[in-house]
Amino acid sequence: MIWVSWRQHRSEAITCLGLLCALAVYAAVLGLSMRSSFGQHDLATCLARSQGTGCPNGVYSFMNSFGSLVNVGFWAVLLLLPGLIGVVVGAPLLGRELEMGTWRLAWSQTVPRTRWLAVKLAVVAGGLIVLGAAMTLVITWYRTPMDRLIGHFLHNAYDYEGFVLTAYILFAFGLAVLAGQLLRRSIPAMIAAIVPWLAVRIVVEFALRPNFMAPLTFTQNCSKGCGGATGNFSVPSATGHIGDLVVGYGGTGNTQLSFYQPASRFWEFQSIEAGIFVALTLAALGTAVWLLHRRAA
Repeated sequence: MIWVSWRQHRSEAITCLGLLCALAVYAAVLGLSMRSSFGQHDLATCLARSQGTGCPNGVYSFMNSFGSLVNVGFWAVLLLLPGLIGVVVGAPLLGRELEMGTWRLAWSQTVPRTRWLAVKLAVVAGGLIVLGAAMTLVITWYRTPMDRLIGHFLHNAYDYEGFVLTAYILFAFGLAVLAGQLLRRSIPAMIAAIVPWLAVRIVVEFALRPNFMAPLTFTQNCSKGCGGATGNFSVPSATGHIGDLVVGYGGTGNTQLSFYQPASRFWEFQSIEAGIFVALTLAALGTAVWLLHRRAA
């Protein structure tokens, strides 16, 4: 079964490998350029001494050269990529069998159809996990100079570092497998899976993620004036620590309360969000297995 699964999905595997190689080449070229600029401006020493406040010109020059390209352009290109990988690999797994009628041969062998599906899911999902982990490592290495200046909590860093990238791919895969079984056609299943995948990602990112953990509070005396904006910049004025995510302000009179998520919570947030998407993936795949078992009955 493992060999048959490989033969059936080797074209997807080769395509994903080519995609990973292209990503690695791009990341190497731009990543080395960023590291060179980072060293030329001696930003490592400046960050160690003053959290970047002692070298505003160097920080500005670096961000002016790479900020838009890395934080906007690269993110925009990769925005739908995890979902596209998942649906392109997942939709044909059952959809192609049902669409082309090859299920009559595949399900008439000595291997029960539920076991047949379980083995295929395990092989393909395992490959996607390896792909997601490799992409995460490449992107994390590539973004390291930028992350040292702005941290990991920005959407364009958070969504592609840590555990969540792999979880996004698996969730799209699970939805596509289920859609392929229900619609019995590969292309419609891809479309039917990518829409709810994107909808759930938006809900989790903007509605659930900010509430994973209660923010901490930083109190400032503003008799001489305070200020600031939400988000995380080179050094958030409220906390003075790179990577902290300021989510809001409050207080009365001369006292300002800054509500923020410390940079140290990055992995806790990643674990919570990845857990949500893995649970949804298991629910989708479990439903697909149950429907196939029910069909067999």
